[in-house]
Amino acid sequence: MNEPPPPPPGYAMQPPPPPPPARRGFFDDVKGLAWWQILLVLIPLSALFIGGLIGGVIGALGALGNVRIARTRLPAAAKVVLMLGVGAVCYVVLFIVAGILYVMTHRSA
Repeated sequence: MNEPPPPPPGYAMQPPPPPPPARRGFFDDVKGLAWWQILLVLIPLSALFIGGLIGGVIGALGALGNVRIARTRLPAAAKVVLMLGVGAVCYVVLFIVAGILYVMTHRSA
């Protein structure tokens, strides 16, 4: 006969579902970086002007890598060296891919 008291009105209702997570884009990852980090993130994208579509794809992958490097807790000097290295590697890969494509399409008899 000792029953607990009834819950207060509205207590039995379920809380509303949480809102869906906001969509994130590339520019959301760049927000909050220092100006020099943004500049170094964009360096691999300059391969687009030399290599067209192929350079753009390689440069975009390099830029994404640089964003990841910029977000790490490495010292600033290490970040600069690594990010410049990513830019250099992007250009080396671009010239290798371009050379392979040239050889494949310009076979001499």
